Amino acid sequence: MKHPMTKAAALVLAVAPVVAAGVVSGSAVSAATPSHVTEVMKILTTGKLAGSGEQPRITNSSWTVHKGQTVTVKIISFDDGSAPLMGQYMKYDKVMGTVNGKEVAGGKTINNVSDINISHTFTVAKLGFNMPIPVAPTGKSIVVTASFKATKTGTFTWNCYAPCGTGTTGMAGAMKTMGWMTGQIKVR
Repeated sequence: MKHPMTKAAALVLAVAPVVAAGVVSGSAVSAATPSHVTEVMKILTTGKLAGSGEQPRITNSSWTVHKGQTVTVKIISFDDGSAPLMGQYMKYDKVMGTVNGKEVAGGKTINNVSDINISHTFTVAKLGFNMPIPVAPTGKSIVVTASFKATKTGTFTWNCYAPCGTGTTGMAGAMKTMGWMTGQIKVR
C-alpha cells in the first residue's frame, strides 16, 4: 500500500537539552556537556522533491551528540497514513536499542507496532536503535519517545524503513535523499 502523500502531516522530534552533567559509564562528560539530551527534528510529508513530487521531508536531519550521553528522541506525529513494512524491513516493527527496550507511544509503553499501523520508522541500524512510529488518529497527533545511550563515536546514518517514498516499492525518492527520510547522527 502506498503511503498517502496528499495529507497534511508532520512528525516532530523536539530537541532541548536536559540540564544534568556528570560522569556516564566511565566516559567523562564535562559540566558544559549535559549527560542527557533530547534531540529535535521535524518530519513533514508535504515537501516537494524534484522529480518525485510530494514526499516526506525532514528538517534538521543531522545532529551531533557526545559519547556517554543518553539521548531521548521525541516524535510528535500528525501523519495518519500507514506504510506497512515489507521484506527485509519487517523486523523494524519492533522497538530496538532503547535504554529500557521499549518506547512510549500515545502514553502507552510498548515494544512493537503492528505492521499495518506503522507510518514511519526512525532507525539507526549501526547503533541498533529503532523506533516504529504508529499512524496518528485522523485529525490528531501521537507522541512517541524513546532513549538510547551514545556508546561509540562516529557518524551514523538513520533511515525511515517504512515505504513512504516513490517507486514500485515505495523506497525511492525521499527514502534515498539525505535530508528527506534519511540523515546523520554524529557521536563525538
